[in-house]
Amino acid sequence: MRSNLLKNIRQITLSPETKKSRSLRVTIYVVLTVLLYFLFIGNMLPERYDYHVGSIAEKQIKAATDAVDKRATERAREEAASKITRQYNRNTAVELRAIENLDKFFETVKRVQIDPAYTEADKLEQIRKANLQAMVKDEQLKSFLALPADSLQSVNKEAARIADNIYSEEIYEETMPVIDQKLDAQLGYSELDREKRMIVKELVKTVIRPNMIYDKDETLKKRQEAMQNVSPTMIYMGEIIAKEGERIDEDIYSKLKDLKLTDEEPNYLMYFGFAGFIVLWTLVLAFYLEMTGSKVGKNNLLLLCLAIIIVLTAAGMKVLSLGESLGFTTIGYLTPVAMGTMLVTILFDAQLGIMLAFMFALFTGAAFDSKFQFVVVSFIAGLVGTFAVSRVKHRMVIMRAGFIIAGINLVTISVMQALGSSGTEVSQYLQSLLFGIISGLFTAVVTIGVLPFLESSFGILTPISLLELSNPNHPLLKKLLMEAPGTYHHSLIVGNLAEAAAEVVGADPLLCRVGAYYHDVGKMKRPLFFIENQLSKDNPHDKVAPSLSHLIITSHVRDGLEMQEEHRLPKPIRDICEQHHGTTILWFFYNKALEQDKSGTINVDDFRYDGPKPQFKEAAIVMLCDAVEAAVRSMNRPTPNRIESVIHKIFKDRLNDGQLDECDLTLKDLDKISDAFLRTLNGIYHARIEYPELPKTN
Repeated sequence: MRSNLLKNIRQITLSPETKKSRSLRVTIYVVLTVLLYFLFIGNMLPERYDYHVGSIAEKQIKAATDAVDKRATERAREEAASKITRQYNRNTAVELRAIENLDKFFETVKRVQIDPAYTEADKLEQIRKANLQAMVKDEQLKSFLALPADSLQSVNKEAARIADNIYSEEIYEETMPVIDQKLDAQLGYSELDREKRMIVKELVKTVIRPNMIYDKDETLKKRQEAMQNVSPTMIYMGEIIAKEGERIDEDIYSKLKDLKLTDEEPNYLMYFGFAGFIVLWTLVLAFYLEMTGSKVGKNNLLLLCLAIIIVLTAAGMKVLSLGESLGFTTIGYLTPVAMGTMLVTILFDAQLGIMLAFMFALFTGAAFDSKFQFVVVSFIAGLVGTFAVSRVKHRMVIMRAGFIIAGINLVTISVMQALGSSGTEVSQYLQSLLFGIISGLFTAVVTIGVLPFLESSFGILTPISLLELSNPNHPLLKKLLMEAPGTYHHSLIVGNLAEAAAEVVGADPLLCRVGAYYHDVGKMKRPLFFIENQLSKDNPHDKVAPSLSHLIITSHVRDGLEMQEEHRLPKPIRDICEQHHGTTILWFFYNKALEQDKSGTINVDDFRYDGPKPQFKEAAIVMLCDAVEAAVRSMNRPTPNRIESVIHKIFKDRLNDGQLDECDLTLKDLDKISDAFLRTLNGIYHARIEYPELPKTN
């Protein structure tokens, strides 16, 4: 089943077009975003309750987010508005009109007194037309008409004085019932007799009107300002809304609605907000991969592998978050961030591991209710995991990294628990430490288990895999040593050369060495047709046609690929085997064919290797190493000058033949490689003294 899965993955993703397809890359990012969204949306959305007023809370309800308590805020605003009294404007025109009415009354009285044409009834009628006599009886008016002019003048002045005094204060509609008392108080200082006082009181009372006019618009404005100045009453995250067994009243139900915790109030904004968070997360990752020129951003196969690691890590967080409902309040310390960062570091590079340590920490916050202590511990564990495996050489390093992470977790958790010591119980603290230890060891074990699957599924070569392949006890190398010892030793020297060359041009030295070890394994099929394995002077090629010799020699590439595929060697190793001769010409057999040709039909291209030409630095380096080592080994006296000449000639031939056109080696790189070859070969083929024979003993 596993082999079928690997085969399907390779069929889908290994073609060059598929690896570089932008549409497929976008699809991977979109699918990753969707998976992450649905993994964590349940953690981000608070639990909703089917409660109504009068229900009993089955468990304690806490606020999952901050929200405005609308009911309490409205009450506070209404209270603030109620404290604003009615607003009034003083109307001086009312005061002036009252004095004018008094003056008009007394003028009328004076006028009718001196006019003989008026009868007594006419006089009363004229006074009534002054509209001031409503509360004055006819008997009092008759006595008023009988007053002499000077008395009438004194009454007029007294009425005006009292009216002025009354209007010196603010008079409201609500205070009109106490006007009688104020008039009595003013008349108490009057020198008028009792009857005149009563007339003055009724006259003044008749003209007095409220001088403070209610301003409805200003009142509403002031009340609105007061309401707006009231700060919203907040419900803060973590606040207890209802205790277990508590009856849901109007206030509690209103808070549940404000927090979108009822079935009838879904929080659609949170859905969109979290979707935006995940999209931003993915965009940051994509931007980082593009801007840093990471190989992951250019190869969809590697991007798919990275997406799987991210989803596996996120799924681990999701599963662990379910443990909080079982009472494990500190289970967030088990979060597998270190597993994700270690896998990324081993499979890709440490810089990407550091980047994802930060991004995975954000997921920890999403999975565990944004608890700061879990975010910090997971982030530090992810960083430590990255640093611990950045120079991994064998799988035991991963296990050692697990112990380091466990130790760092103990320190970090202790610090975070100390920050919240006021509410930390001993049992909870010990549980946290236990989870920290388990997290470190468990992530190491899972990493060791998952790593081979990802390596083989996606054809990713890690230093661990390369070191395992370089072991001389590998079945293919042991077989090469036994069946083609000359080729085996040739491969070892090529490996040394390739490693030295790779180091100076920034290629992968370990890949070059291991690729060189396996590049000629196909020669095991017919070892004696290759000169390094011929122990006698008999050469099988002397007995066959040059064209057949060409087929036998070139077939070692195809035979080697078959053997490597049979032993499931990674693709980069197979690529080096396939490309290490490129499309070079077998000049020896071509020249031999020319000597035997009588018809002139020999074509030089018939004596080329099938190719392809080297597509990457490591394959080109192995090609040059293979040719240089073979040429130097065939020299009678390999002096430094002669070795240097051979190296330059081979490099020039490969350049002129276009064998290096499809890889990214530069002329400057070739100069560096040439110097590295010269140093290494001079060390191998340095001059040696001839030891004398030992004297014979009797």
